[in-house]
Amino acid sequence: MEIESKGLEIVYRTHSIRPLPILLVIAFSIFWTTVVPAQTLTQPIFGKASEAARQDDGGSEKKIRKITDLTLKAREASFRQQARSLARGYRETAEMVASQGGDPKPILDAAAYFERQAEVTSRVSMGN
Repeated sequence: MEIESKGLEIVYRTHSIRPLPILLVIAFSIFWTTVVPAQTLTQPIFGKASEAARQDDGGSEKKIRKITDLTLKAREASFRQQARSLARGYRETAEMVASQGGDPKPILDAAAYFERQAEVTSRVSMGN
């Protein structure tokens, strides 16, 4: 018994990529002439409207964020204790910095901030 091997012929076909750069240039030129001018025309209109809306709502958004922040802090039972503890720690750090000849003012400002936060949230929670 003899097995005859049939010869398989593998043919590799290569495709030329020469037209690819030309097609890319054509595609980008079409995109650039249709899409980009449309964006530049609509940008000033929407940009001015959104800028005016931002200026108008800037103060009210800030107030809303502050109110929301205070109510969330007032709901948290341990926030006042944590704020007072942080203020105490910052005061101690400021004393160490002052004893070494550094400027303790930024650290004291942070301590004052946390003390105010503790006071304000205690007033907010009493008001509820």
